Amino acid sequence: MARRTLAAEAAKPKAGSKPKMASPEDALFDNFLPYLITRLAYQLNSDLVDKLRREDINLARWRILAVLAMGDGITISEIIDRAMMQQSALSRVLMKMEAEDYVTRVPRSDDARYVEVFLTDKGRALFKALDPVVRRRQERLLNGFSPDDVETAFRVIRRLSANLKA
Repeated sequence: MARRTLAAEAAKPKAGSKPKMASPEDALFDNFLPYLITRLAYQLNSDLVDKLRREDINLARWRILAVLAMGDGITISEIIDRAMMQQSALSRVLMKMEAEDYVTRVPRSDDARYVEVFLTDKGRALFKALDPVVRRRQERLLNGFSPDDVETAFRVIRRLSANLKA
């Protein structure tokens, strides 16, 4: 029996669902990868915003918490790159988060022109409380994928990103 591909599985309608007739506009974009990626990102962000709102946190704060939880003591430039934020927006959010004791900013010991940002214990506790919510969201996104398909999906997405950087 032939092994099902990731694309074939993704194109298959869900059990019990009625086939949807594509509008002419949808048909134009069904095979346009940037549109599909943007649509998926929109769906993921909308879902995440709803879940974070229940915890009284916004998307910008979550991105900063997540970036710092992966390795804090990084510069503003590194946070901008990893959290995909504008510097002005990041500065405002960091000032609020510092005032609320979620992060602390410290001049770099070897070069005071740079500031390193660290999570406080309170910030780390907030990340740990929210991380399971985000992990469940990823599990839902990958529901029905085999381990090989998950690995393939990550590899393809990383390659698409690398292609744009080249």
